[in-house]
Amino acid sequence: MRANEHRTAQLHVEKALKDPRDCIATIDIGKTNAKVVLVGPNGAELTERRHKNLVLSGPPYPHFATEALVAFVLGALSEMAPRIRAIVPVTHGACAALVDGQGELALPVLDYEHDGPDHTRATYRPPPFSETGSPPLPAGLNLGAQLHWLEDRYPKAMSRAARLLMWPQWWAWRLCGIAAAEVTSLGCHTDLWCPESSAASSLARMRGWDQLLPPLRPADGVLGPILPEIARVTGLSASTQVLTGIHDSNASLLAYLKNTPCGILSTGTWIIAMALGSKRKMLDPTQDMLVNIAMDGRPVPTARFMGGRERDVALARGGNVDHIDTELGMRAAQRLQAIGADGPIYLEGPFAASAAFVAAVSQATGRDVIAAKGTGTPRGAASLAQRLLV
Repeated sequence: MRANEHRTAQLHVEKALKDPRDCIATIDIGKTNAKVVLVGPNGAELTERRHKNLVLSGPPYPHFATEALVAFVLGALSEMAPRIRAIVPVTHGACAALVDGQGELALPVLDYEHDGPDHTRATYRPPPFSETGSPPLPAGLNLGAQLHWLEDRYPKAMSRAARLLMWPQWWAWRLCGIAAAEVTSLGCHTDLWCPESSAASSLARMRGWDQLLPPLRPADGVLGPILPEIARVTGLSASTQVLTGIHDSNASLLAYLKNTPCGILSTGTWIIAMALGSKRKMLDPTQDMLVNIAMDGRPVPTARFMGGRERDVALARGGNVDHIDTELGMRAAQRLQAIGADGPIYLEGPFAASAAFVAAVSQATGRDVIAAKGTGTPRGAASLAQRLLV
């Protein structure tokens, strides 16, 4: 960035931080990057701080650098403190924290790309797809498979677990001390949730994992104010409210819940295709199709592939960006068609800035593609708390 451009950007940040209006901070923990985004009353993203989401190789296994993430988040909140009235956590799926009776992690938070759970797959007995809408996935992408492997390999540590907190709710608990569960993360190919009954799955009940789940709260529920020590460290007002939080692709979905039928492409490390109002009754679990759960409990046919990661690898090998984006766009269109998406297509995330990707999706589907400005995840998450600014 040129010096004058950098100064212009810095002045914008300074102006945003000095503006007396109340704002919302979203803690956005993605698989590749973590961000804290300041969102204004009109939904505009005013400024952000970004940090690499590092994975430590061990011991005892590959896990997220949780305390480094906490230090980053608290530092970013400190910079934005004068503006913040509420905080909303939003994170990637296939991730949970096991907390002991003293409030410490019973075990490090497992990186879902670790292949450990594959080693105990032969003895893992997930519920049928018809019950959970959760397909069998490799490595730790099924949270139930993670828990099964951890119980097999680390039974003593697992026995100390007093709570099972989905990843957004661990962040909420860390900030305000109130434990909660929430359906969008519980229903994200975990094998632990039954969409039809809105209750823990037969597997979760049989293994006793349901007893570790805190009370269910809506994503937009206000859990309470920040802990005194968080206020002291960050300079945030002691009255700053913390919301339950939400799974990241479901945050992108929020703006379109009334726009049925429509298709949504939420892009980032993963490209996630969702079909609101789809009449498709049968999904193919062997093709990474699943039933997502919207904030209102509605089952949403979903399909996905790791398009952002694949794009980064192809670019690092010298690939042509337009060619790559055209090919990923064609795959995204196929995913939408496979889950029965109809109506306009809304495109969220980094790929919305790619003309080649947008053109490929539109051409392959024959439908309008509406590319959103900015990233839908922080804006969607912040929308959960907008009522607090009135």
